Amino acid sequence: MTIADTPLGTKEGSLLLDGLDVFTVPASGDDHPLTVYGLKQQTSGGAEPRPDDHVLLLLHGRTWSSVPVYHLLGGPKNAAKGIESRSLMEALNERNVTAYAMDFRGFGGTPKDATGTVEPNRCMEDVESVLSWLAARHKCSTPEKISLMGWSQGALVAQLAAQRRKPMFSRLILYGSIFDPMVRYPREPLYVKNREYVGDVENTFDAAVEDFTIEGTIPPKAATNFAEAALLSDPIKAQWKHLYQFNNCDPGMVHVPTLVVVGDQDPYAPLHVQQELFANLGRGSDRTWSILSDADHAVHLLEGRSRFVNVVTSFIMNGKRIGKETVF
Repeated sequence: MTIADTPLGTKEGSLLLDGLDVFTVPASGDDHPLTVYGLKQQTSGGAEPRPDDHVLLLLHGRTWSSVPVYHLLGGPKNAAKGIESRSLMEALNERNVTAYAMDFRGFGGTPKDATGTVEPNRCMEDVESVLSWLAARHKCSTPEKISLMGWSQGALVAQLAAQRRKPMFSRLILYGSIFDPMVRYPREPLYVKNREYVGDVENTFDAAVEDFTIEGTIPPKAATNFAEAALLSDPIKAQWKHLYQFNNCDPGMVHVPTLVVVGDQDPYAPLHVQQELFANLGRGSDRTWSILSDADHAVHLLEGRSRFVNVVTSFIMNGKRIGKETVF
């Protein structure tokens, strides 16, 4: 199975891939094909990676996959039409950050596995597979050049990866994290005889635009463009299971430099909970908390998105150098 077997393999879906190189990375354990995206101008032509490359892997959230989230209206075809790009990958590339994005199983360009579901620990292990591939691609002997960013529920996956004994990256960005120490996900009952059947659930336009809540922060056309791209990429809602694995998220176990970044009116990441996250991060590493005003959950798609890009870029490039003592 490949991206050709997913919604992004259709004629309409492939239009969203303009300006992207598409890679397939085998997952550790079962070799399941994971789809990874990078900008063509930064990955094509066989050019040797520069010694000062800053590599950033982007993780999407609970519902929508990476292409609509991180490459909205990107690519040369849209640029030729005079359409304003809202591609975070392009914006980061302009600031010398080499951005990649991946899709979890059953999202966007990554096919479902045999279970037909997606679970936190499997996502974390798949992230590590892609990080290992990036290290080989960019000839990294240490994690110093590689950073990891997760958005929303993807921030929980990124946090789990950071809690490993030897993280495969040097900097962590928790963007709009839905971490809440008061939320405990229940386990499924072991011995029920008649488990509830959950068939395919279609995603909707309204669900795609519900993150845009502050008047004047994104034009109606741009919000519609996001919804259309999101529904092309993910027409069916992915089925998460074993969410209790997120109960293992413990900020005190994070010992890499960390940026916590959030919109000041994010309904999913209230500031009093973000304070708990930030204040309890493990000691001994740099940490930064950035609150962007007049912004909700999808800061990187809003009119003021350049502020988000500046914060992320500054954190990656100006932080304390670490990781030299850790060899892959």
